[in-house]
Amino acid sequence: MRLHPDISALRSDPALQRRAQSPLLKAVKNWRADPIAAPILRAFELYANGAAIDECGELAHLLTDHLAAMKFVEKWQDLFLEALSQEPLGQIPNRHNYAAGLATMQLFSAQGATLSLLAYEALDNAREPQSALFVDREIHEVVLAGEARGHHHRICKTGGPQAEIESSDQCWRVGAKIALRPRDETRQFVEINGMMLVLQLARSPQHPLESREYSLTDGSLIHQASGDKRASQDFIALDVLGALGRQDAIPAMEQMALNAAREANLRWEAVRQLLSLNAAKGMALLNRLIANNADPLSQPAQSLRQSLTAANSRLKQLAQEAGSCRT
Repeated sequence: MRLHPDISALRSDPALQRRAQSPLLKAVKNWRADPIAAPILRAFELYANGAAIDECGELAHLLTDHLAAMKFVEKWQDLFLEALSQEPLGQIPNRHNYAAGLATMQLFSAQGATLSLLAYEALDNAREPQSALFVDREIHEVVLAGEARGHHHRICKTGGPQAEIESSDQCWRVGAKIALRPRDETRQFVEINGMMLVLQLARSPQHPLESREYSLTDGSLIHQASGDKRASQDFIALDVLGALGRQDAIPAMEQMALNAAREANLRWEAVRQLLSLNAAKGMALLNRLIANNADPLSQPAQSLRQSLTAANSRLKQLAQEAGSCRT
């Protein structure tokens, strides 16, 4: 791979790296102090600390007034373009990402709240979605440029692994406003006309509930995943410990499975991994869960025990022995 001499020099010289970043760090400071951005930042901090959007005057105005949103974004753009013109190899010190036709630039972030720019590009292989994902996140958006066709989905009623979903076709154009309630509403951009730029305000609770993906055909639950970072980390840890065959992790798995304060998905994964590590202890754990009718895992544990004991005589014996020991 060939490197431009300027990039090669930058890689090996910390002083040059600091110089390249200096104008961009100054741009951040100037933008936060700017008369347009400063009051919005103060309102954003109120929102991040739990205030309702209607209580955050400047922020609420930003998400309902297209011209105000444009002035806000253009000010950010002007400051950073000027900084990059001085140091083209500098890195904008905002969290950003690009994948599958979507570029994101995070402008503010605090305590689970973010204010971001989202740029959507048209995809050649865009298809009508067959499912919709509902997450525990409040979202407010305003379209700054471009347009898109898509759908708005709202969960009217849930019952077990089934949901009644109300869907409507939408066409979002410049100035369009989108507000989504956590867990019950979502939107899907399906067909982008060239490119669409969106200013998005989002907020997740400190301990988000699980995300749920439902089929748009019949409302059946396809997948659910933890929205809590800690729970996700614990989920991965359970999988790794199970794959490594760590018998010493069994007490911790048992404790997690019996902890009604943890997410049901995480507890069930602990059950699954414990069963794979030690069938006898796993069957005993299922018996304990079944015995507590108030536990939401009681019925799933009973169904699992029935299927396991029907398919394997050894597991049936272990379940009976575990029950005898408890009595």
